Amino acid sequence: MSDRMTPAARGDRVLAGYAWLVLALLVLPLIALIPISLGDSPTVSVLPDKLSLRWYREVLGGAEWRSAFWWSLATASVATLISTSIGYLGAYAIVHSQSRLKGMLEVLMLMPMMVPTVIVAFSTYVLATWMPANATWLMISVGQGLLGLPVATLIIAASLRGIDGTVIRAAVSLGGDRRQVFAFVTLPMAIHGIVSAAALSFLIAFDELLIAVFLTRPGIETLPVRIYDSVTYELTPAIAVVSVFLMALVCLAMLAGEVIRRLAANAAVNAPQ
Repeated sequence: MSDRMTPAARGDRVLAGYAWLVLALLVLPLIALIPISLGDSPTVSVLPDKLSLRWYREVLGGAEWRSAFWWSLATASVATLISTSIGYLGAYAIVHSQSRLKGMLEVLMLMPMMVPTVIVAFSTYVLATWMPANATWLMISVGQGLLGLPVATLIIAASLRGIDGTVIRAAVSLGGDRRQVFAFVTLPMAIHGIVSAAALSFLIAFDELLIAVFLTRPGIETLPVRIYDSVTYELTPAIAVVSVFLMALVCLAMLAGEVIRRLAANAAVNAPQ
């Protein structure tokens, strides 16, 4: 057998090396945040002279950081509810409607993806000028919900298309009304798509900056705005601390989702036939 490598094997090795290189370029900057967050100096350094939890104490004890986190959590949660609920209704109409206006509806639901985010932010700001001042946080949620709407619509529509229509017709023929069919047939079969749409919509809203910048006022500041202001005026390892916390939350959420998925799969396998 010849030891000479075939062109296909050589190509596989090159592709694998390229994949590892891209992975390293993506992961190493995130890993570098950990030693930066443990520095004692106000300057940002990947190799700090002294390890300390100073900036963790400052972030956890800082009222501005805590307030920004809770505002982001509140606005992103409401935005997720808006984008997921409207996205489901739009996706259902796109998948099941026989109207000639279905194509126009699909374009309308995907419109926030087609225009620059700054236009969505400015239009939300103009709308907010007509609203009471205490409704600012709600308008932030509305704008963020618009940005998540196309993603939610596409994911839920794909999930609804995967449902066998004969199952729905069988449920209707057995006497189920629309609410019963939705609650006991459609929702359980589409729940994975709905949860995925909600998760992505939440991440989009939680990470959104432009709309929050347009609508921020004293007393209402989301976490991305707080990070932006901190980077602009005083770049310290506190930014790395916040980034480490957010990465940890994302990892925990992914782990919880995987555990729930496996539990659901095991329950389905062990369910009595």
